[in-house]
Amino acid sequence: MSTQRTDTGNRRLSSHGHDGVNETSPLLPNAPRSHDRPGKLDDEEAFTWKSEFWLMCRSAGPLIITYLLQYSSNVITTIVAGRLGAEDLAAASISLTAMSIPGFALFEGMATALDTLCAQAYGSGHRTGVGLHIQRMLLLMAVAIVPVGALWMCAPWILPLVVRQEFLPIKASAFLRVSVAGLPGYAFFEAGKRFLQAQGDFNTALLVLILCAPVNALLSWLFAIKLGMGLKGAALGQALANNLRPVLLLGLIVFFRKWSHECWGGWSRSALREWGPMARLSIAGSIVILAEWMAFEILCVSTSYIGTEYLAAQSVLVTVAIIMWHVPFSISIAVTTRIGNLIGGGAIQLARRAALMYSIVFLGVGLLVGTLLFVLRNELAFIFSKDSVVREIATGSMLTVSIFHTLDAISCGCNGMMRGLARQSVSAWVVMLANYLVAVPLALWLELGTPHLKLNGLWMGYGCGLLLTAVLQCAYMKWLRWADLIEDVRKREAEET
Repeated sequence: MSTQRTDTGNRRLSSHGHDGVNETSPLLPNAPRSHDRPGKLDDEEAFTWKSEFWLMCRSAGPLIITYLLQYSSNVITTIVAGRLGAEDLAAASISLTAMSIPGFALFEGMATALDTLCAQAYGSGHRTGVGLHIQRMLLLMAVAIVPVGALWMCAPWILPLVVRQEFLPIKASAFLRVSVAGLPGYAFFEAGKRFLQAQGDFNTALLVLILCAPVNALLSWLFAIKLGMGLKGAALGQALANNLRPVLLLGLIVFFRKWSHECWGGWSRSALREWGPMARLSIAGSIVILAEWMAFEILCVSTSYIGTEYLAAQSVLVTVAIIMWHVPFSISIAVTTRIGNLIGGGAIQLARRAALMYSIVFLGVGLLVGTLLFVLRNELAFIFSKDSVVREIATGSMLTVSIFHTLDAISCGCNGMMRGLARQSVSAWVVMLANYLVAVPLALWLELGTPHLKLNGLWMGYGCGLLLTAVLQCAYMKWLRWADLIEDVRKREAEET
C-alpha cells in the first residue's frame, strides 16, 4: 500500500509539466473526481458564482440545523431542570457553562483540525488519508477525555471557589459527575461526522441528531421526573443520548453509506505516529473557540456589577446571540470543507475566487441576522422575559447587538477560511490578542468605566474585538502565498506514506 501511494504521489508531481494547464486546472490533476458524492465538492470545471453559492447552501443548510439540534440538548436539560425547581435550574445553568468551556468547546475545537486535514486529503485524492486522520483524532480525543473527565469529577472542590451560594455547587457537581459518562459519545461524534462531511455528506449527521433529540428529551424526563432522580436524571438522560449519537452514525456509515468506505483503509498502525500536524491544528482550533467563549463568559459575569435587571436582560441577549451565532458558524464549517477540498486538489485560483464570494456571503448573512434581530427586538424580549423593565433594557440594547452579529458573522467567515487553509495557529494568536488586549478591556471600560454605557458598552467593546480579528485575518490571507499551501499538503502526504 505504501508503494502504491508513493507512486500515485509521483504521478501527481510529474503532471505539472503537461500542456493545457490553466488557472482553473488543479495542481494535483490526477486526483480522482467523485461526481456521485453528495455535494460534488470537487467539481471545479463547473465553477461559477451561482454554482458555488448553491453548493454552499446545500452544505450549510443541513449544518445549521445540525448545530442547532446539538445545542437543543442543553435547552432540553434546562427545560427539565426548570420543571424541578428554581435551585435545580440555577444549578443546571452553572453545570452547562462548566461543561461547555472545559469540555465541549475543547472537543469542538479539536474537531476543526479534521475540517482541514480530511477535506484536504479528500481533495488531493488521498482518500484513505481521510480515515487515517479520523483514527488519529479518535485516539487524541480519547487521551483528552481523561483530564477533562478528571476536572469534572473534581467539581465539588472547584465550584465552591467560584459560586458563592452553598447549595448550588453541590447540585452542579453531582450533575457534572454524572455527565462524565457522556463525554466519549460527544467527542467521538464530533470526529465521526467529519468523515462524511469531508466527502460532501452533511445530511447523515443531521439525521442522527433528529433521531437522538427526542430520545434525549424522553430519557431526561423519564429519569429526572418520572423516576424521581432529579437533576442527576437529567444529566444521565443527556449523557446516554450523547453516547447514542456515534453508535447510530457508525451504523449508518456501515450499512447505508457504503460509497464512503473507499475513504476507510482499515485500522492502521500509522495512526499511532505522525501526530504532530493533528495536535498542532487541534490545539490551535481549541484555543480559538475557548478564547472566544471565555471572553464571552467574562463579559457576561461583569453584568452582575450593574444590577439584577441588567443581568437578566443580558441573559436574554446572550441566549438570542448563541442561537443566532450557530448560523454563520455552521456556514463556516461548510466553507472550511470547500476551501480544504480546493487546496487539497491544488486549485488555488478557484479557492481564491471562492474565498472572495464567501466574504460577501458572510457580510450578507451578518446584515440579514442583525436586521432580523432589530426588527423582532420587542417580540424576542417578550418571549424570554415577562418583566417589563428587563424587556425595556434588552430592546434598548438590541441595535448594538445587531451590529455585533454582523461583525460576528464576518469573523466566523474568516475563521472558517483560515481553517480551510490550515492556518488555525494564526487565528489562535489573532483571537487571543484581539479578545484579551482589545475586546475585553474595552468592553469593561465602556460598560463599567467612565462612559458607563452598560450593556451597550459591553457589546460595543466585544464587537470592536471581532472587527479587529476580521481585519487582521483578511490582511493575512491577502499577504499569504497560497502556493505554499500546496507544498504543505504534499509534505504531509509524503510523511504519511
